[in-house]
Amino acid sequence: MKMAATTIAILLTILVWPSYSQEVTRKDFQEFCEVMQGRWVGDVTWVADWPGLGKQGEKVTAYSENTVAQDGNVMVTKFYGGNGSAIGLVAFDALAKHIKGMFVVSGGFVGHTTVQKVDGKWVEKGIGSTPDGTKNEWTCTLTITDEGNTHTWTGTGTLGGEKVLDQHDVWRRASK
Repeated sequence: MKMAATTIAILLTILVWPSYSQEVTRKDFQEFCEVMQGRWVGDVTWVADWPGLGKQGEKVTAYSENTVAQDGNVMVTKFYGGNGSAIGLVAFDALAKHIKGMFVVSGGFVGHTTVQKVDGKWVEKGIGSTPDGTKNEWTCTLTITDEGNTHTWTGTGTLGGEKVLDQHDVWRRASK
């Protein structure tokens, strides 16, 4: 569920992916939380048919709220868009030296992501599955503009081994 995953990484979102091995620090995690924190309104286009959310190509207005909790050790993400919602957790795993996340969508999709900074931009790689076990993989990049108040997520992915539509979602901060 590439779109919901990305949104939650706004959403957010993060398990170790062996081919994604660049180490991250707690300071990186804190920086990521700072740029993601707050309430967001997004212009989202579903890149595939997502159970419980919507159909491929459908354009929706989505909402996300990202809150840092547990003394700064986790970011809780809530997503509302299309016909459903999602919730996720993002944290720094000191042993793996990765920012990791996990999210669950109301339609039954479950995803895991890792996030790191590459050439000054946040890059998310994810893997998940639909309720029937169909595998989804994605990579997306966050471009931050407008003094941190506009986030553009672009990327590619597959669902069941087939390429989905390219992602291009724009989110605007409603409040910090």
